[in-house]
Amino acid sequence: MNDTMHGIGHQVQNTIMQDRSLQDYDIEVLDNNGIITLRGVVPTRDAREKAEAIAREIEGVTSVINELDVI
Repeated sequence: MNDTMHGIGHQVQNTIMQDRSLQDYDIEVLDNNGIITLRGVVPTRDAREKAEAIAREIEGVTSVINELDVI
């Protein structure tokens, strides 16, 4: 079961990092039984919202807690 949870977090992280508009930012992805927490710093609200939207699209994600700071 831990492999599945670990896999969801990695899948979210990889998908975010594949997005050209987000790949330059250090976005930390934490997974707790499908509840994804995003942490880090991004330059715009659009980037913050896009990272959350990407996370929500991943199969197995039940909710997203967006703690990304906009600077």
